[in-house]
Amino acid sequence: LVDSNKTEDNSKNADKGSKADKMNYDSKYYEGSYIDGLYFCNDLNQAFKDAKAHHRNVMIVFDGAACIYCDYLKEDTLSDSAVQKEINDNYIILITQTSESPELTSQLNIYGTPTTVILDEDGNELGRIEGYETPEEYLAHLKEISGK
Repeated sequence: LVDSNKTEDNSKNADKGSKADKMNYDSKYYEGSYIDGLYFCNDLNQAFKDAKAHHRNVMIVFDGAACIYCDYLKEDTLSDSAVQKEINDNYIILITQTSESPELTSQLNIYGTPTTVILDEDGNELGRIEGYETPEEYLAHLKEISGK
């Protein structure tokens, strides 16, 4: 449970910087070299802990080993500065190969890649983006899912 005093303290600190400033991307749970400009969490449990602590949603991108559209998503869409700003400000992002996460792939009913699943901080699915989308389309879907 969130301590209400900590929540108030975090709100005061929010005036000093963006939500991204509060994230500890230097921890062992984050990798910043995969796609320049994004910090990917490498642990699902940690992602939900951070999502609760920073009031963000969890974004899981399911990737396929031989998926050309997954490459396009990473090279074009996830490398776009506007998409990155939206993700960095509002989400904890993870990326996984479907072959490396068969239980999670099955649990979330992933049938093709790329698929992006957005979960709230409690693990409830808010929406998903199936297939490749341009940066503009992807950003519009992210904002629609998050209610912006």
